[in-house]
Amino acid sequence: MNTKFAAIATGLTMAVTVFSAGSAFGYANPRSVVSAELGTQYAAITPLAMQFFCAKNKSECASSSRGQVTMSPNLMAMLKTTNIQVNRAIRPKRDLADVWELNPKSGDCEDYVLSKRSALIRQGVAAGALRIAYTHTRRGEPHAVLVVKTSQGDFVLDNMNNTVKTLRASGYIIRSMSSKNPNRWVAG
Repeated sequence: MNTKFAAIATGLTMAVTVFSAGSAFGYANPRSVVSAELGTQYAAITPLAMQFFCAKNKSECASSSRGQVTMSPNLMAMLKTTNIQVNRAIRPKRDLADVWELNPKSGDCEDYVLSKRSALIRQGVAAGALRIAYTHTRRGEPHAVLVVKTSQGDFVLDNMNNTVKTLRASGYIIRSMSSKNPNRWVAG
């Protein structure tokens, strides 16, 4: 193998390693973040696909000062309706490339989350209360859900379930989650 080809191969290998370990770096080398809302947290790296999505869709990624909404029967009805409508509107499909899209005809869990978040913001729910969260399914696969921070706790909207559940009832353990600013993430 010639040295030029070996150097290119080594460089590509290192780049893939750095990008694939990026999310893990947020856990392995955490920076302490103090938040009046949640106490001490650890910073996590914003997923690269989210960074690309926000660069392309700036209005969908504006931060909000309100990090929680007041739970009411109307809000719960809105959460349930939105969860079901988006779950029915998008056909499940694994991404070959991790590209996050808004309201696609088919997509993966992040596409469902972004579509639900956008629909709820259009209905008047504070953007800062709508958090994109990474967890794992019961089979151990990485999975994204929408967490709604309310006065009565956190509620989960999930493309794998049409029922809106409390975070505790969902059984999910949050690995990382967006903050009030979707461009800033914290470790779960």
